[in-house]
Amino acid sequence: MSVIVVFVAKTFIPIIGLMAAETYVLRDKLPQIYAISSAFPALELPKAYGAVIVVNLVISGLFLVYMGTLVGGARTKFIEKALKDGDKDAEARYSYPKMYAEGFSNDAKLFNCVQRGHQHALETYTQFVALSLVGGLKYPVTTLAGGLLWHFARSLWAEGYKTGEPSKRYQSWMAYGIWTSIIILMSATIGTAASIMM
Repeated sequence: MSVIVVFVAKTFIPIIGLMAAETYVLRDKLPQIYAISSAFPALELPKAYGAVIVVNLVISGLFLVYMGTLVGGARTKFIEKALKDGDKDAEARYSYPKMYAEGFSNDAKLFNCVQRGHQHALETYTQFVALSLVGGLKYPVTTLAGGLLWHFARSLWAEGYKTGEPSKRYQSWMAYGIWTSIIILMSATIGTAASIMM
């Protein structure tokens, strides 16, 4: 029970504080970013929502493409290395349409770890985008902060994973931010939903 209390305190209190600061401080100090955008006045989108679209959708999409190029590069590297080492099944082991390399060699494990770093990002991406689109309506700064944290943490997480030791995906405490960012976005989305229902 005490573990749950500590988790909730460490995770949600700062997020609620950020959302409260956005609601009661930033809206007064930076009214221009909360002004309704003239691009779509009927939707009543705050101008800061544009930053959510750029960072949480466009840049995150480019980031996933970049991570995909890392997998493609690793695929080529390990095919060439396996062929050089005399592996007659190198093409079949690493080539498309196989997502993961078969076998128990260190090279197969290294390739699979690079692939897993990208695949895991894809597995949580739909949730990230959906929560960003909804949470950013009412809490664009909080949502933008969650998006920036997601990019940074996701990069650290994949970098640690591609060492070939899956446990190193959390070698930096900041890599846990992949989960914190989702919780931030969920909180902003819940806040948005609550404001719609009131």
